[in-house]
Amino acid sequence: MSRLTHLLIISIVCVCILPLPARAEKGYASDQVEVLVRTGPSHKHAIVKVLKSGAELEVLERDRKSGYARVRTAGGAEGWVLTRHLMAEPAARVLLEALSNQFSGDDNRPDNPRAQADLIRHEYETLMQRATMLEKNNNQLEAELSKIKQLAANAVQLDNQNQELRQQTDVLTAKLGKLEQENQTLGKQVEREWFYAGGLVLFAGLFLGLVIPRIQWRKRSRYSDFS
Repeated sequence: MSRLTHLLIISIVCVCILPLPARAEKGYASDQVEVLVRTGPSHKHAIVKVLKSGAELEVLERDRKSGYARVRTAGGAEGWVLTRHLMAEPAARVLLEALSNQFSGDDNRPDNPRAQADLIRHEYETLMQRATMLEKNNNQLEAELSKIKQLAANAVQLDNQNQELRQQTDVLTAKLGKLEQENQTLGKQVEREWFYAGGLVLFAGLFLGLVIPRIQWRKRSRYSDFS
């Protein structure tokens, strides 16, 4: 076996071993909500495009952690959308338009009645599947809306509680200020009473200091007269 043959076999093996590129998954923009395309997988990223209802997309990857999927539009623009806003099947409106277009002219109408019946049955089954999916999406959206309403109600309740606590705090602060003022007033009153009491004690001491010696002197004078 020649060297060229060896190289050819090795090349074929390498090509077979190399992983094939992931095939893009088809998806469709929801026709129930406005689908926003963002620059990254979060609501904090900028909005770059608003998709039309039922727009066909290529789903390049899904980020389960953030709940976003990276998509490519028919025009080639790439961005991130919420995974729950993607549909696996075209919107019912698109299917109805396609069905209407199929039977809008004699050229598109099957000649065989059986073929017509099969086509109508197929479209009916497709529409029923789509209706089931829409009902499921609608139930999911209603559950999310109920959750959002509950969170909003809790937020309002917390806000009311915070306002009530602020009012109670203001009342307690006012009472505390009043008590501090009364305490200061009582303190000043006690100081004045102690000052008056001290003055009285001092006056009494001076008075006794002057009167008692005179009384003793008079007693001595009387004793000296008798002698």
